Amino acid sequence: MTANEALNQGNLDVVDEFLAPDFVGHSPFSPEPIGGPGGYKAFLAGFGAAIPDLHYPTWTLIAEGDLVAIHMLVEGTFTNPLMGIPPNGKKIVLWNTNIWRFADGKLVEWWHCMDTLGFMQQIGAIPLMG
Repeated sequence: MTANEALNQGNLDVVDEFLAPDFVGHSPFSPEPIGGPGGYKAFLAGFGAAIPDLHYPTWTLIAEGDLVAIHMLVEGTFTNPLMGIPPNGKKIVLWNTNIWRFADGKLVEWWHCMDTLGFMQQIGAIPLMG
């Protein structure tokens, strides 16, 4: 049971094993906090449906106390609609930084930070400059 199984293998069943029932997630792609394992699974499923080959090949982890910082590469091909944006069939490549807070061995809070502008440009939602 690992986050890698959920993120890279698409096995969302394992999410219940490492997220606390009162989990709260914060992402630039969600106007409201993401609540509980069900909310996180729905979030991952939405991106997985739009980018079926989505994967995170490189992870760097730094831990201190109850926090883990994760810098990870994200890759995939935008082949299905996402947030009302039609697919362009192009490969996306960008870096994410996540902060995970743990309590009693479970993930209780998540802060998702990424190059949102670069992502929106790569999926064709915002034109490239120049």
